[in-house]
Amino acid sequence: MNNVIPLKRSEHVISEAELDKLANDISSFAKRYPDSMCLSHGIRKLLSDALKREKRDGDTERGPQAS
Repeated sequence: MNNVIPLKRSEHVISEAELDKLANDISSFAKRYPDSMCLSHGIRKLLSDALKREKRDGDTERGPQAS
């Protein structure tokens, strides 16, 4: 007998497109300010802005019924 365990689709807090943009933004920021003491604060701001933008724009990947 073959036991199959269904795998759940990965659910992210932000969409794949936003995640790609965020990764590019963080990479650019880190290259621009590699030795800066404020690097972690800059990355934190990029993350915070991306999450706020996604919350404001809605969840495009799972549809409006997603909570």
